[in-house]
Amino acid sequence: MNGILARVECLQNWASTLIALLPPAASHNLSKYHALKKVHYLSAIEDMEGDYLEFGVFTGSSFCHSIRCFKHLRRLSSNIAITRFYGFDSFAGFGTLNKKDRHPFYVDQNFATSLEKVQRRVKKTAGDVPTRLIPGFFEESLKEGAEAMGIKKARIIFIDSDTHTSAKTALAFCAPVIQTGTFIVLDDYFSYRGREDRGVQLAFKEFVERSGTKARRVFEYGMGGVVFVVSEAGGNCMDWA
Repeated sequence: MNGILARVECLQNWASTLIALLPPAASHNLSKYHALKKVHYLSAIEDMEGDYLEFGVFTGSSFCHSIRCFKHLRRLSSNIAITRFYGFDSFAGFGTLNKKDRHPFYVDQNFATSLEKVQRRVKKTAGDVPTRLIPGFFEESLKEGAEAMGIKKARIIFIDSDTHTSAKTALAFCAPVIQTGTFIVLDDYFSYRGREDRGVQLAFKEFVERSGTKARRVFEYGMGGVVFVVSEAGGNCMDWA
């Protein structure tokens, strides 16, 4: 019996050591990749029409992962086969943040990247999949509106822009194209020490309340990501936007 317990303890120590050594960002991203695969699959088997919108592309890893998931799943549905991929990011970090958006980790030096490198990465991954990267801070790059960009419906919305202001602007942009069944993936949902009056959590709460949208929490992932599915698109989406 003691020998069995010793072996179990050895395995536990080995697993604990590996998990402790794995960088938190890598651990989170692995879980995020699983989450994105799930929403691509779930919307595919629902035969949902609509585009993929990502806010906060950074280096393009999640954007490219979603393209790969789509390629493997598009045979399941003729509607998802026509999905287009839109990515929005300043590619220069956060810029000037207001007092409520300030956070010790959300600073330019941690999130500035190269648009040209991301474009090359996306082009290499995409192949025949239609993609578009829109650079600029959201208050400028999104003011044209989703419909003016040719987006009619959103199938998956991934918001990884961290702050309340950016998430609120992204959700306002998406409001006219959200439909019943749209998956909304919110990274860093519990940032700002879990406060409900800060960050992405506040932006989504405001959106749901003011637009009349009903959304169900599907699951959580990684270091604080949450996935919702729209069970009823709000009639006030256009007014809220």
